[in-house]
Amino acid sequence: MATDYKIKGMNWDLMEKVDPALVEEGAEAFANELMCSQCAFVHGARMLGFDEEQALLTSSGFGWGMQHGERCGAVTGSLMALGLKYGYRNREEFPNYKILKKKQAEFDRRFLEGVGALTCREILQGNYAVEKERAAIYAEKRYDACELVMGYALSILEDLLRDTSDDEALVRSK
Repeated sequence: MATDYKIKGMNWDLMEKVDPALVEEGAEAFANELMCSQCAFVHGARMLGFDEEQALLTSSGFGWGMQHGERCGAVTGSLMALGLKYGYRNREEFPNYKILKKKQAEFDRRFLEGVGALTCREILQGNYAVEKERAAIYAEKRYDACELVMGYALSILEDLLRDTSDDEALVRSK
């Protein structure tokens, strides 16, 4: 990372354990002008055998906290990926929602434990939607810290997608 910016509340003990390959995956995505939401959703879609191009298109509007400093795109992309495995399409599959909520809550808990916040505004100490704050984020290269945040999000996502403890309870109508 080419920044001295430190995320308030980050748990460095957890961050030191993040697989460098996952951090690099985030760095490559950002170097290719992809949003954090795209990186996370594509990673999960790939793990589950879904179409990467559709995942890129679907998640492209969720970066920078949906352009307003809200939920971090690494979080929203990961939650969308969890929906690919644990989501539901109709009334018959609605029982899956209970499993999905559990997985999403676990993702949020672990992300908060490591990063200290769920929103871009808190993570980057600025709101992308406000021109002056966006300028400060860029000037101070705060967004470079997002590579580590992305790697951490991907590690949580991988754990949750590989977890098979609830797979027998999933209902599929097709």
